[in-house]
Amino acid sequence: MTLQIDSLAISADEAPTHDVQIDQLHEQVATLDADILGAIELRTQLVRRLAAATSDAAITAESNTFEELGSDGSTFARMLARIASATR
Repeated sequence: MTLQIDSLAISADEAPTHDVQIDQLHEQVATLDADILGAIELRTQLVRRLAAATSDAAITAESNTFEELGSDGSTFARMLARIASATR
């Protein structure tokens, strides 16, 4: 008994190469980085407006928002607070 599976054959042109996959991953990371930077810029604007609206000169870094990142979560929260408090 012989089993022939022609429908599963993939030509070399159809199969993504390792280099193409790597390039796609780099592009996806670059897109995510741009999205992250855009979100940080928007967050900074909102925090500054919030601080101005509430007459709160100090922008606090205390937040449990990023606790899923473990010990890096508090570091990330402090970094965001520092960015928002910097004068530009």
